[in-house]
Amino acid sequence: MNLMSPTFNLSVKLTLSLVLSLLIVFAVLGWQTVQLHRKHLEEMTFNSADRISDTIKRSTRYSMMKNHRDEVYQIISTIGTEPGISKIRIFNEDGKISLSTDLSEAGTVVDKKAEACTACHAQEEPLTRLNRPDRQRIYTSSGGTRLLGLISPIENEPGCSAAECHAHPPAKQVLGVLDVTLSLTRVDESIAQSSGHMLAVFAVAMLIVPMFVGLPVWYMVHRPIKQLTRHTQQIAAGRLDGEIPVTSRDEVGELAASFNLMTQELKRAHLQITESNRTLENRVAEKTHELKRASEQMIQVERMASIGRLAAIVAHEVNNPLTGILTYAKLLLKKIKSNGEHPAWLEGAPRYLEVIASESARCGELVKGLLQFARQSPVHLGPNDLNELIRQAVRLVQHKMDLMNVQIRLRLEEALPPLTCDEQLLKQALVALLINACEAVRPGEGVIEIESRGLLDTGELDIVVKDNGIGMDETVQRRIFEPFFTTKDSGKGVGLGLAVVYGIVSQHSGTIEVESHRGEGTKFTLRLPLQPQRNEEVKI
Repeated sequence: MNLMSPTFNLSVKLTLSLVLSLLIVFAVLGWQTVQLHRKHLEEMTFNSADRISDTIKRSTRYSMMKNHRDEVYQIISTIGTEPGISKIRIFNEDGKISLSTDLSEAGTVVDKKAEACTACHAQEEPLTRLNRPDRQRIYTSSGGTRLLGLISPIENEPGCSAAECHAHPPAKQVLGVLDVTLSLTRVDESIAQSSGHMLAVFAVAMLIVPMFVGLPVWYMVHRPIKQLTRHTQQIAAGRLDGEIPVTSRDEVGELAASFNLMTQELKRAHLQITESNRTLENRVAEKTHELKRASEQMIQVERMASIGRLAAIVAHEVNNPLTGILTYAKLLLKKIKSNGEHPAWLEGAPRYLEVIASESARCGELVKGLLQFARQSPVHLGPNDLNELIRQAVRLVQHKMDLMNVQIRLRLEEALPPLTCDEQLLKQALVALLINACEAVRPGEGVIEIESRGLLDTGELDIVVKDNGIGMDETVQRRIFEPFFTTKDSGKGVGLGLAVVYGIVSQHSGTIEVESHRGEGTKFTLRLPLQPQRNEEVKI
């Protein structure tokens, strides 16, 4: 779809409308001008005919008083030869032509119904009372020439009625009629010439007016609307940086300013929507990560629960036989040692029994750890000062830190709200983390940092335990909370410490996160709610 065509058509329509309107106005004005010119020329001709009539009457007055008809005829014949005068006639009261420059009609009676006479005889007023316009007439001769006739009454003056030659009674007002007929050929030629000039001017106007009208329309209408159309296409294409220049203070300028304002609002809304989409994407990513982490935690919880149940069963089943083996091994060792002499085949038996007792005791400690890990003892919750719990946990492992020459740095946020927790379990978890940190750093170079901070917007507290030890890779990080998984040397741990920590944090409705890189240390973050969910049974 071409969006430029409507704009172009609008300009053309507006230009054509204005041009046609102006041409119509010019045509009407030209026609009125021609008509006024025609009327003016005819009026001038009327005035000429009137003056000629007065001149004839004044010139023939004396001859008429003396009844010298030849002199009267000579006078009207002489005057009738003037350019523009068609003929001059004198009628008597009965309509008989007494004198005429046209000898062929002398002595004839005028047809009162002819075109030249209807103008006067159509009036009911006496001839002496008719105004000049009523005594004028324009008609066409048999030869096709337009003529103008003016009748003028020859009134009975006192000198005429008292004359000796042909006295008329004083009661008679009109003695005859003087009829002067003038040709309108020059008038028609002048009107035709004026009309030709007018048509020429009209033709020139038809060529000039569109240019004078089209330029303003193009400048004031076509170009601004084209800019609006182009800007609209840019907006439709998603480009909201363009701006229409406001070059006028009329409606088009207001429209351009409003369009610019609309574009700015669209741009602002577009930016807001884009930012909202970006924020939504980030939140979706965060929630996805949280769901993934929650899913992993649930899997970990189920795994720990399964292992815990298995550990409890194994511990109970193995604990009694181990206790019996340890007891009988100690009894045999005691009897052998009490008898100074013993057969040769018992040579080295005490040493074997001591190994049996030692290994049985170690198995007992392992079973004890399994029982502790699997034990579902109730959690005793109460308000506690988190910073004080951290200080107590540090004091419990201070001797180990001193022996390894490890530095401890505390960054505890003051004025933390009370934390509802089990004091002993939380200290046990902190001690386990501190011992792991001590064993991960190099003696004399180790630094352990403990930080507490409040997240008041979420109603949670964070405990951060960080060391500069050997660190862990991703494979190890995925398994550190599994029971019996350990990276320590044989005999230095059974891998239940972090599993117990995980269970304690879960019992407090909290989460534990680990960040570590090989050779860059490890950071554990415990996030605990101020008010954990009560009566929550956490099976591990």
